[in-house]
Amino acid sequence: MSPPALLLSIITALSLLGRVWNNSVCNNDCCRFVEGFPVRLRELRQHFSHIRDYYVTNDDLDTALLDQNVLNYFNSPYGCHAMNSLLDFYLRTVLPGALAAVTEENKHFKHRVESIQQIFDELKRDVIKCRNYFSCQRPFDIKDFNSTYTEMESKGLYKAMGELDLFFNYIETYLASKRQTQ
Repeated sequence: MSPPALLLSIITALSLLGRVWNNSVCNNDCCRFVEGFPVRLRELRQHFSHIRDYYVTNDDLDTALLDQNVLNYFNSPYGCHAMNSLLDFYLRTVLPGALAAVTEENKHFKHRVESIQQIFDELKRDVIKCRNYFSCQRPFDIKDFNSTYTEMESKGLYKAMGELDLFFNYIETYLASKRQTQ
């Protein structure tokens, strides 16, 4: 390749990179929240990886909480309401239950569950703050989800905690769909 052709190739490549960088610059807090979520997601997955086996091993129920129906809501215009309702459910029911169930044998779980709880709390605040950014259309009805959890009685905690990685995936898919792709 001749020097002028090489120079032209480099300038073209830099120009394209410049457009990509300019398009990924966010000009509001909600965009920055969505674009920065992969860092939080890594933290969630890291904390969960230390406690996952315990909850999955103790989950002997065949019924799923986070089923295809819930995923469909996440992939619909109601996704932000589904995420907000499930975050609220985990923050009010599942994670406090997991903390209350900490024993001497698994006391090292406490920090991990508290960390997940803190990230979920921050995520819920951001989702509420950014509901206009997400163009939410109507609330997600969590009654069926809550009813299934209640029917599972004490095993519901293991099911809900064991499915956290699925919940992370749903959140990731929803927020990735909201990333700027201009």
